[in-house]
Amino acid sequence: MDLQKEMEEKRKSNSKFQDMQKVRQELPVSRYREQILKTVRNSQVTLISAQTGAGKTTQVPQFLLEELGASCNIVCTQPRRLAAIGVSQRVAEERCEPCGDVVGYTIRGESKTSTRTRLLFCTTGVLLRRLQYSGADGFTHVLIDEVHERGVNTDFLMCVLRDLLKRQESTFKIVLMSATLDAERFSKYFNSCPIINIPGRTFPVKEHYLEDVWRQVPDSCPGSSSRD
Repeated sequence: MDLQKEMEEKRKSNSKFQDMQKVRQELPVSRYREQILKTVRNSQVTLISAQTGAGKTTQVPQFLLEELGASCNIVCTQPRRLAAIGVSQRVAEERCEPCGDVVGYTIRGESKTSTRTRLLFCTTGVLLRRLQYSGADGFTHVLIDEVHERGVNTDFLMCVLRDLLKRQESTFKIVLMSATLDAERFSKYFNSCPIINIPGRTFPVKEHYLEDVWRQVPDSCPGSSSRD
């Protein structure tokens, strides 16, 4: 067994890794893992419409990474820099690996990657610049998260990707993901690509109003004399 395989087996036998897997399996998107992988394998473009709390942002890239291993080179865009950093750190944590190893991120002015990086989170602007200079060479999968946030960069990125798909040498896969999405419109834009709908996970919410809380403050509390 070579060193890389030995490290992988050691990571998977870690108790924290096992706990993380249990947490991942509780997410609604985990029940659609095989459907997602099969659809991505058979289609150049896949549209995933998942409600809030489904776990699409952290899990779908991991599904692809786990299936393909070192043979993949996945890039996943986030609309904001903080999101790109936060999601990459969370995914690395779920894999019990340091961020910047197999999973990393690149934003304007900052990058945390290595030669082993196979899943890269970045902002839409970073990917556009990459495509401008080197095209889609080297990428196996391009994932666009929160595609419903119709900014100039996101719309332009989809135009660029659709043009790249027309080239016969373009063999990479595109996955569009969103919590709220006019799925049919986006599917039509990409030649009626398949759509996977995933339910979310909601929690009970109780409303509290500041006025009600304020009435419960005892008169003896500091500052209570000026609450009116």
